[in-house]
Amino acid sequence: MTTLVLISGEEEFLMERAAREEAVHSLASEASEYRLPGQLEDFLFESQAFPLSGGRRAFILWGAKEVPPIPSVGDDLVIVVSGKKPLQDKRAARSLKFPKLKAYPDNNEVVRWVLKEGERLNIDLSRVAGALFVNSGSCLRKLSTEIEKFSAAVPQGTVVSPEDARPLMCFSADISPKDIIESICGGQTVRALAFYDRLQERGDETGWIIAYMQRHVLQQLRFELLHEHRVSDEDAAASLGVPLFVFRKMQLSRRGLWSGGSLRASLDTLCDLDVAHKRGETFVRFGLESEVVRLSEEARDVKR
Repeated sequence: MTTLVLISGEEEFLMERAAREEAVHSLASEASEYRLPGQLEDFLFESQAFPLSGGRRAFILWGAKEVPPIPSVGDDLVIVVSGKKPLQDKRAARSLKFPKLKAYPDNNEVVRWVLKEGERLNIDLSRVAGALFVNSGSCLRKLSTEIEKFSAAVPQGTVVSPEDARPLMCFSADISPKDIIESICGGQTVRALAFYDRLQERGDETGWIIAYMQRHVLQQLRFELLHEHRVSDEDAAASLGVPLFVFRKMQLSRRGLWSGGSLRASLDTLCDLDVAHKRGETFVRFGLESEVVRLSEEARDVKR
């Protein structure tokens, strides 16, 4: 009897891994892969033919829009991999779904996945999981490659240290000062400084970072004033120049993180740093880093 497994979602790496693991665990004597719809006829021809070996076969169908006819002969496994939209079929033995992992500052599912990957390979990645995320972003395929390098380089059971990881890691994430701002708002000082250091490694990005932080502080100050004066959500969103849903998300995640006095002091500091940077003063990087620390620690204290 043929076994049908349906796989859907947005995390392509996890979907591919799950499909191939299903084929391996089925103990099939042979496995074939087909890209639909172009290779549908090839699959139909091969699957309906009686296997000469008499053993179990596994068929993996990529990019399916619907469940095609499945073989009625032999003890085969058919794995149908679709996209975001899950397929429905009452004959399915299992339906596996892999939604996109979230990487919000207060709910980073990618970092949790990194830790679980370490457990799977019997290495402890707790000390380097944040650095891996900073380096490779949310791309699980890149992260998996990095983790496999660690696994090959250290004995099983090892707590991987930053010293172990640093020579092995490849920086590939596309980052901007926006990542620093999001980390500051999440009260994640270490992560904010990691993004700051990465940006500065590419060259002197001080002016770019100052500009982003000035915009953030000014917008946050206006946001707090609008809330204080009980301006409606619609009018406040229009005043800030952001969509209504973005404004409401700001209310949930950013309201009250800093006092008006703290924001005004930050704006003064950033303006002074901007002028000093344009004059070529050498203390600006230290001053900017100190402001990143101050804002993120204040946000962290409020969130606690």
